[in-house]
Amino acid sequence: MFYHELNSKIDYSRSNLRWNAWGANDQDFGRKSQMPEILKLLQREFKLDSIRETPPVSLEDIKLPNSKLGTNDIKNLSAIVGKNNFKNDRYERIFHSAGRSYYDVLRLHFNTLKSFVDGVVYPKKDSEIIKILEYCSKNKITIIPFGGGSSVVGGVEVIKGKGQKAVLSLDMTGMTELVSFDPISMTATFQAGIYGPKLEYGLNLKGYTLGHFPQSFEYSTLGGWVAARSAGQQSNRYGKIEEILSSVKLISPNGTVETLRAPAASIGPDWNQIIAGSEGLLGIISEVTIKIHKIPETRKYFGLVFPDLLSSINFIRKANQEEIKTSMMRLSDANETRLYEYLGELGKKNTPIRKFKKFLQNSYLKSVGIGENKCVVLVGLDGSRQEVDHSFNDLKKLWKKSGAIFAGEKLGQNWIHSRYNMPFLRNHVMQYGMGVDTMETSSTYDKLEDLHKAGIESLQNSIPGSIAMCHLSHSYHEGACLYYTILFPMDAKKPEEQWFKMKRSVSDTFTSFKAPISHHHGVGFDHKKWYESSLGKPGIEALNGLKKVLDQKEILNPGKLFHS
Repeated sequence: MFYHELNSKIDYSRSNLRWNAWGANDQDFGRKSQMPEILKLLQREFKLDSIRETPPVSLEDIKLPNSKLGTNDIKNLSAIVGKNNFKNDRYERIFHSAGRSYYDVLRLHFNTLKSFVDGVVYPKKDSEIIKILEYCSKNKITIIPFGGGSSVVGGVEVIKGKGQKAVLSLDMTGMTELVSFDPISMTATFQAGIYGPKLEYGLNLKGYTLGHFPQSFEYSTLGGWVAARSAGQQSNRYGKIEEILSSVKLISPNGTVETLRAPAASIGPDWNQIIAGSEGLLGIISEVTIKIHKIPETRKYFGLVFPDLLSSINFIRKANQEEIKTSMMRLSDANETRLYEYLGELGKKNTPIRKFKKFLQNSYLKSVGIGENKCVVLVGLDGSRQEVDHSFNDLKKLWKKSGAIFAGEKLGQNWIHSRYNMPFLRNHVMQYGMGVDTMETSSTYDKLEDLHKAGIESLQNSIPGSIAMCHLSHSYHEGACLYYTILFPMDAKKPEEQWFKMKRSVSDTFTSFKAPISHHHGVGFDHKKWYESSLGKPGIEALNGLKKVLDQKEILNPGKLFHS
């Protein structure tokens, strides 16, 4: 396999997926054995006397209300999808009632989640989706579309529509087939419920790649990527999902919208771009046609060390504006660089030889003007050997002018090996009273440094004693995405209020810079307030008018994104 880090054998059966944390039960953080060292590091960084254990409640202890679906509802929905594809047991209802944001997991961890779906359906074909929508429209049942359930913005928050009696989760993961494959046009059509690894593995066997690798790749679906306007880690080469999208089928309660398979058109507003980012409010995405690429001949991923943030940003800006072909340029600010240095030292004995090597390394860095404010940029190049060599040589001229040094390919290989694994770390630190959350935005290059500083300050001021860091994850001709991470000791008495305060603070900061509330996570319920203020009343009313036409009874994912 070219993508040797691709795990195509994950067991996605619902019983094997953690109901209250990230990932599958038989998958875990790759450095789990070093958790005692990581906890000691956190204890030292946060100046804590001790680390307190905060174990999660059991599935049996979750306060689950009785289902509001009646006997006839269960009978009729089961008749549509088959009795084995309708579920209303404890596990299925709880699993489908929250995403995987810190706030979601926090409420599951401490048994404070209040709203739950009343049942779950697993359709296998479009005709079943149509019948489910018809039945729920007539019988006042809210539908929340569900893919991998990896939303970190309250995208599957259980909100019952006005005048509706129950909430049904429509899980698309029973629809995973390759519908058509066109090597001449280099497109492929899949049912929308397919998980990332299965999709990519199937293409790889034919010699192709989608090139879309979000960090949630292992636990998210094609339909979910489109619904939230996802970004893959190699978006510099392949684009965000809305750029990869060629055609899409959307099944709404008022009928099906299927866009034409054409490279471009001048036929009014682009329905591909209306459906991309619609987050389940307009209909169910059932099929997606995507652009595919030949598997690249080679890839070269490596690290660069820069003196400071500004020199790193300018390097990335110039590389984009001089149109040097890259797949990825990922900048870690000084705080994140420091954290990864600490993690890199875990498990290694501090022998005299290691101490001497570290002394020599630091002395060399200091001699070339690189000190405590150093930032690491990971660069990824994919393509033919000639293309990769050409881009590498062009980049080399830029980084030398920026005062950076080449840090080797080992950094790049380490990142490739662990790139889907870091979310598992949160599972462990939350069991010891530590909170971790992420948020992202984007802006033009002229504002990036100031926005970076303001975002870090708003996070750290909202939770005193926290550690905030940031990386630049996706970059463009005119600007880039800033992706923040905050680590903090949970408030033992009011952890939810602590999170709300932090979320409001950083979101207000983004808005003050006229930066979007999200670059690739979506809006959902958590970001709705700031999305509405940035779009304005006419924009919100227009989108709600569109929803009213496609979803007259307003049963689809109410209360999210733009819906009142």
